Amino acid sequence: MSPNPDHEDARAFSGIAVRLATPADANSVARIYNHHVDQGGSTFDACHWSESQVTHLLSAAPPEVWLVADDGLNVVGWASARFYSLRHGYRFTLETAIYLDPSFIGRGIAGALQSELERACFSRQIHHLVAKIVAGNQRSLAFHYRHGYEMVGVQKEIGHMNNQWQDVAILQKLLSKS
Repeated sequence: MSPNPDHEDARAFSGIAVRLATPADANSVARIYNHHVDQGGSTFDACHWSESQVTHLLSAAPPEVWLVADDGLNVVGWASARFYSLRHGYRFTLETAIYLDPSFIGRGIAGALQSELERACFSRQIHHLVAKIVAGNQRSLAFHYRHGYEMVGVQKEIGHMNNQWQDVAILQKLLSKS
């Protein structure tokens, strides 16, 4: 049974607890994201997130969801499901993202975050999840396919990173039948 996403319950996964993010996690979320900004390949962002920016992001009201994976000492990954668009017709659609501390990649933590993120979204009556992925990121594409996402299109040369144009793959997953 899934924890109530509106409480700070945790779900353990081989020594890792997946739980709702709190303002106390903001620095760790920023640290993990900023690593990926520096490395490139998974975000088109060029600016680091500050702790205060992340604190503001974490304060979003449902149905938005922010989760962290915690090893008991540190936050080692995070996941979010944020509004795809603020237009009323998209109120049941969220865009997802998962980022891990690089030393924790390949341990199944992203899968645990994804599963809990989907449970939280479903409980908030979200119907449609969207993932936008740099098209050359084969590891992320394979991850999303394993979790039931399907490709709906590729936006050609929509982003510019590392001095070259990048394509973005758009994937989707339906959580419920209406």
